[in-house]
Amino acid sequence: MITVNNLDAGYGKLVVLHDVSMTFEADKFTTILGANGSGKSTLLKSIMGLTTIVAGSVTFDGRELVGMATESISDLGIAYVPQRENIFDAMSVRENLQLAARRMSKDEARRALHETYDLFPILAKRQSQRAGQLSGGERQMVAIAIGWLSRPRLMILDEPSAGLAPLVAKEVFEVLRILVEKNITMIVVEQNARRAIKYCDYVYVLRSGEVAFNGTAEACLANEEMVKTYLSLGRVENT
Repeated sequence: MITVNNLDAGYGKLVVLHDVSMTFEADKFTTILGANGSGKSTLLKSIMGLTTIVAGSVTFDGRELVGMATESISDLGIAYVPQRENIFDAMSVRENLQLAARRMSKDEARRALHETYDLFPILAKRQSQRAGQLSGGERQMVAIAIGWLSRPRLMILDEPSAGLAPLVAKEVFEVLRILVEKNITMIVVEQNARRAIKYCDYVYVLRSGEVAFNGTAEACLANEEMVKTYLSLGRVENT
């Protein structure tokens, strides 16, 4: 579905990613792990056309994304949920969702909102509340719902569980897994390796802007030395 080939990218003259190559399969949940500063967020921004590409390519179903405007990349069916500034605080939950469904017909938007509330029950309870008054987990649910309402084929999320309580983060990842079952390809940058590995199909680990490991979630769990060396987590339990 999406392929990154020999990518060098960064910000202006600062190159953060070095010769990075990755392949993300359709309808799979891939997690990007690594320490702070390893280039995880830069990789996502590079896919979305938000960095300086020095060399290499990013293709989506064979179409080159490098050089395309971010809006054009989104129009191909890619939803990007950044870690911050991903909802409109002054608007209600319902208004945020209606804005996300603005390109749909009235009937289609109505059905989409009902489906959204089925998928995110807490948002049905909070639909009249200002988004800025929500808890961290509820805000993240709104952000994910906004991305999903664009009817993407691929969703890219930057640390969706950052700052969330463990039980709330678990709920977020369970929703992401449900979306994968609805045939949405998922690429998620995550700091909490224990949680991410439990829900994903495939893992890439970045270290200093380079790929240090790639393999299935099972292979990552089996490679305790890799986890200990690159993620400083010690032993990872498959629970």
